[in-house]
Amino acid sequence: MVKDFREYLVESSRHETFGRVFKELGFGDNFFISFQASDTHGSEPCETLDDVYAYTRWEVSLRANKPAIDVPNAGAWDFLKNNYWAKPFDKPEFQRAMVADCVPVKHCQQILQDATEMAVIKGYIKSEDEIRIVEADEEIKRTKVVGGGCGGCGGGKK
Repeated sequence: MVKDFREYLVESSRHETFGRVFKELGFGDNFFISFQASDTHGSEPCETLDDVYAYTRWEVSLRANKPAIDVPNAGAWDFLKNNYWAKPFDKPEFQRAMVADCVPVKHCQQILQDATEMAVIKGYIKSEDEIRIVEADEEIKRTKVVGGGCGGCGGGKK
């Protein structure tokens, strides 16, 4: 059993308008989970509390890089979508993540457990000890090509 998901949470920012944001959990460079709760997120209570254990429900998003989370027969969602907690997840238009609001704490813990097992099976990590805390834009910074362009479609060529 993996440790409590709330033990991984590290506050990234707090803003009067945009609420509090926690950093994501990274499973290698391929899979990421975001647990969020504040007055601007789909959480209960819908307020910014200092005690993360006071929330009964969380906003959760799951995303992946290579392949994208929802690629049929290859993405991480194929592995996770049949779990009892997966039903409320949806991929909003123009987003790269599967998202659900007001996910009960018990389900959040199971999501972390199932995601860790999937990440080990897929070879993203060897064990829970390799789960890391990442800024949401770390993947973008990591993949920038020196000299300009994103690197895709020959964009990094001169």
